Amino acid sequence: MKKLLYSIIALSLLTVSCKNEVKQTEEENESHEENVVELTDQQLKTIGIQLGHIEQRQLSGTINATGTLKLSPQNRAEVTSLVAGVTKRILVKEGQNVRQGETVALVENTEIVALQKDYLVASRQLMLAQQAFQRQQDIHEQGAGVGKNLQQAKAELDMASVTEKGLRLQLEQLGINSRQVAQGLFSNAAPVRSPITGVVGEILVSTGSYLGNETVLMKVYDNKALHADLNVFESDIASIHIGQKVSLQLPDHSPTLLTGTVSFVTAALDNESKSASVHVRLDRTLGKRLLPNMFVSAVIHNDGHTCDAVPDEAIVMSANRKFVFVSLGSNRFRKQEVVTGLSQQGYTQITFTDSVSPSSEIVIAKAFYLESMLADHGEEE
Repeated sequence: MKKLLYSIIALSLLTVSCKNEVKQTEEENESHEENVVELTDQQLKTIGIQLGHIEQRQLSGTINATGTLKLSPQNRAEVTSLVAGVTKRILVKEGQNVRQGETVALVENTEIVALQKDYLVASRQLMLAQQAFQRQQDIHEQGAGVGKNLQQAKAELDMASVTEKGLRLQLEQLGINSRQVAQGLFSNAAPVRSPITGVVGEILVSTGSYLGNETVLMKVYDNKALHADLNVFESDIASIHIGQKVSLQLPDHSPTLLTGTVSFVTAALDNESKSASVHVRLDRTLGKRLLPNMFVSAVIHNDGHTCDAVPDEAIVMSANRKFVFVSLGSNRFRKQEVVTGLSQQGYTQITFTDSVSPSSEIVIAKAFYLESMLADHGEEE
C-alpha cells in the first residue's frame, strides 16, 4: 500500500515538473520571437525588401574638435632684470619684433657701478700678479732666485685670476662689456635683453618704475611657433594617432583654412570634460595674423581602413539604439542590435553586439518597413 502511495506522489511531482518546463520553454520562445517579423510572399514583393550581405569596405571619416592656439613654454618668455633698480629707458614698443639677446630696456643701479669698480681693480691686480710671476720665473731660470718666492708669486697670480674671472662673469651676465670696464669706461645702467626672438606682446612697466629681481618688464611671444591644442572627446581618442592631417578654421570664418598634423596626444583625460588634449603642429602660416589663445574649430581626418559595412538604408533606429534585420529564412527576419562607426558614400561601419555569422543575409533596403511592423505588433499586444 505504501509503495503504491509513493508511486502516486512521485508521478504527480514529475507531471508538475514537466508542465513547468513546457511553460518555461514557451515563455523563452515567446521572448525569443519578440524581435522577429514574418512576411508573406505577397508582403515581401509589395514592400520590395532587398537582401544582401555584409560588405568589406574601405572607409574613412572625420572627427570634429575645438581648441585654441597655444605656444610651448620655450616659445614664450617673461623679460626680467638680473638686478633690482629703476627703469631708465624702455627701448621697444608693443607689437615690435625683437631678436634674441637684443636690448629692450636699461636699468639703473648703484651696485652696477661698484661692481665695475671692483672688476677694474681686479683686472689691474691680475696684471701686476702676472708681471710679478714672470719676473720671479726669469730669476729662477737664471739660478739666482729663491723657490719660495716663485711659489708665492704663482699663488698670488692664481688668486688674482680667480677673482678677475668671477667679477668678469658677473658683468657678462648683466650684459656689461668687461673689456670697456677694464679700460675705465663705466656704465651706470645694465641692459635688459630679450631671451627669445619674437614679438613684444605686453609691456608691464614704465620709465622710472622700480624693478625687483622678480619684476616682469614685458612678455615676448614667438608666434611663428604657434600650435593648436584640440579637445577630443573620450569616445574619439582611439581613432587619433600621430601623423593624421587636420584642417582648422579661424573664428572670423575666413575661407582660408589652416592645415596641420597631429604631433602627439596627451596621456591624461580631463575628469570634467572627459576629453584629452591633441597637439597639432601647424603648417606654414605666412601672411596669417595668428595670436595665442585664438579659438579654432578643427576637422581631424581619419585614415581609410577596411571594415564590415552595410548600406545606410539597412540601419534602423529604435529607442536611441541602432539595428539591422538578419534573414532567418522562410521570409522571417530578426532585428539585431549593432554599433556603428565610420560613414562614407552611403555605407556605414557596423559591429554586431551579439554573434552573427558573416555569411548571413541582411535586409539592405526597406528595412524601416520591418521596424514599423514590429512597432505595430508591439502596440497591438
